Amino acid sequence: MHISSQVGRYYIEVMIVIDIVVIDDDNKLYSYIATGLQKSFYVRRFTSRGLWASGEGKPINIILVEDVDKMTFENGIVVLGGISDYKRIRHQNFSYVIANSESDIQMDSLLCCSLPVITCGCSAMDTFSYTSLTDDFLTVSLNRKLTSLSGKEVQPFEIPRPIFEGESVYGVMTLVAVSLLLDDNSEFGKMYS
Repeated sequence: MHISSQVGRYYIEVMIVIDIVVIDDDNKLYSYIATGLQKSFYVRRFTSRGLWASGEGKPINIILVEDVDKMTFENGIVVLGGISDYKRIRHQNFSYVIANSESDIQMDSLLCCSLPVITCGCSAMDTFSYTSLTDDFLTVSLNRKLTSLSGKEVQPFEIPRPIFEGESVYGVMTLVAVSLLLDDNSEFGKMYS
C-alpha cells in the first residue's frame, strides 16, 4: 500500500508495510506462510532468534510471537496457531484475525473480540473451508465475500490447490486467506471485482 502526498511541486510517496503476526509456539505455520508469500513479496521474517529476509516485490513483515501482551500492531493480520491464550489480541488494532474454527480454544477466546475474524475450517459457515480433499489436492472454498486490506472485494469461489506431504489443511487455507487479503492473486486467477 502506498500513500502519496504533494508538497509544493514534489510528490512524497510513503510505503506502508503490512505486519502479519503469527501467534504460535511452533514455527511450522509461520514458516509455511512466509515461504508461500515470498513468491510475490519481499518477506522479512522476525522471530525471537533473529531476522531473515527473502523474496522479491513489496515488503511485508511476518512476525512469530508466543504472546502479544507488550506489543502494539497497527492494521495488520494476526494468524492464530496452536497457543491457547488469545485473550489479549482483542486490545490490538489488527485489520483481521484468522482462526481455526476447529479449535474450541480459539473460538472461545474470540467470543468477545471486536476485530473481524476470518474462520478456516470444514463447515460451510466458515469464511474458508474445503469441499474436497484427496492425497494430492485440496479444493479451498471462500464461502462469502471478502474485502482485502486495500479495499478490493473478492467474491466466493472454489479453487483446487496442490497439497504436499507435511502440509496441514489449516495451513493451506490460511495461506490462501492471507494471500487474498494482500491482493496476491497470482496463483488464484482473477477473483477481484
